[in-house]
Amino acid sequence: MKAATLSFVTRGLRSELLRYFSGYSVLGILAFTALVPWFAANFLGWPANSGELSAADNVQAFWALAASIAPVATFAGSYLVTRESYYGTLRRSVVMSGLLQVVMAKYVTALVVGLATAVTGIAILSVSMAFSLTPDVLTELLTAESWIQLPGVVLASAMGSLWGCSLGWIIRHYYATTILTMLIPLAIELPLLASAPEIARWLPSGALAGVVSLPFEGLLDPLPAFLVALGWLVAAGFCVHRVLQGKEF
Repeated sequence: MKAATLSFVTRGLRSELLRYFSGYSVLGILAFTALVPWFAANFLGWPANSGELSAADNVQAFWALAASIAPVATFAGSYLVTRESYYGTLRRSVVMSGLLQVVMAKYVTALVVGLATAVTGIAILSVSMAFSLTPDVLTELLTAESWIQLPGVVLASAMGSLWGCSLGWIIRHYYATTILTMLIPLAIELPLLASAPEIARWLPSGALAGVVSLPFEGLLDPLPAFLVALGWLVAAGFCVHRVLQGKEF
């Protein structure tokens, strides 16, 4: 039974990754991965003011930008579902493989895609910053202590991708899900982090920001923030179950 389950998960993951990387759409996601941190950089005013900040503040600013990759991972997770819904192939996949198998495959793939998005985004951000920062600031960022927040950023992106996959199953509309996963976090939740963190910390993006320990006052500590984010994931998973229960595709 375990061997059969592992074989199914492997086949499903391979199939979903092939579908995910087919065509040119993945290039758009890669572009988002590169551009969203720069959008956040304009909001924070960094690295233009990096010379005026302490070493600790520059490290915090870098990881704050890296954490903005999480909404991209959320969109990427939802895209695994909404793309098939958009092109009308979701019903065929369900009929051929079964609903439970398709849902499981997409969640596993969402986790892999979220991790890959985080790693790719951090790499792109690091390379781009190498051409934007002074040697002194770069030296500060290359110390071992500055990379202590890497696990938090990767975890936030992984949780974001699972959250996005759930939203994709719940909504199953490409444009509506894109607005919910990309525009709302950047246009509403990000400003709330700066102006009203006591509200933002309970929202999905605010909880993920707490997981990363972003430099905003009023956010939850990493462990409580993780529990809040996990609560959102559980609630979304319950909604997926209710929405798909008895659903005819």
